[in-house]
Amino acid sequence: MNQISKLLNRVLFHKRLFILCALLCIYTLILAGGTARAEGSNFLSFGLAGGAVIAPNAELESSPPSGDANFGGGYSFKASLGFLLAKTFQLEAEYLYTFNDIDSIINPPTVTELIASDRVTHSLMLTATYRVEVPPLGDTYWERRGYYVYFGGGAGISRQDYTVETLASETDSSLAWQILIGFEKMNASPHVFAAFPSPFLQYRFLHITEGDFGAFKTDATLHLIEFGFRFYGGFGS
Repeated sequence: MNQISKLLNRVLFHKRLFILCALLCIYTLILAGGTARAEGSNFLSFGLAGGAVIAPNAELESSPPSGDANFGGGYSFKASLGFLLAKTFQLEAEYLYTFNDIDSIINPPTVTELIASDRVTHSLMLTATYRVEVPPLGDTYWERRGYYVYFGGGAGISRQDYTVETLASETDSSLAWQILIGFEKMNASPHVFAAFPSPFLQYRFLHITEGDFGAFKTDATLHLIEFGFRFYGGFGS
């Protein structure tokens, strides 16, 4: 009964987080619509980025217990489409790919070293961010040059693909949520998708709720540092 109760509490907790992130996206979009009409500065956006992924140890829940998966370094790739309203609120639909090697399974007092083991994730996310323009070096003498700090969050669906030497290969999909913060030099144009890109650097915290992989169950927590470019083009008035 205790295990069932813990599982129900975990499901309800992640469900509430997912609903909260979804409501945040909707609320941000509503606010953005009003601001955009007031300032009339709207842009379409297309983005590409790559990055490094740190994945903390993941507990593999099974019977008998399998222990923890110890991950090595990884990498990521993302592509996004979105729109920016009033240079303040941005809504993006993202595809995110991540890869991490699994170095070992830790099951005290033993550590099983692994060679051909990894975890791949494919995520479709809807992300809302709020941005603030900052003058270079904080000097009001300089005109603003399009430097922005932004932060936000989102939610979506992620598929985890596990290949574990001693436990075979399994795949499952579950809900995911994320928060992020970044810095961007925006080079906007009145023409749709001008050639000059807008570089950005961002940190992303991604949590994928528990999936069932047959031999075990586990969730995923990932920390990503990403560098990429967005292309902006004006639309509307």
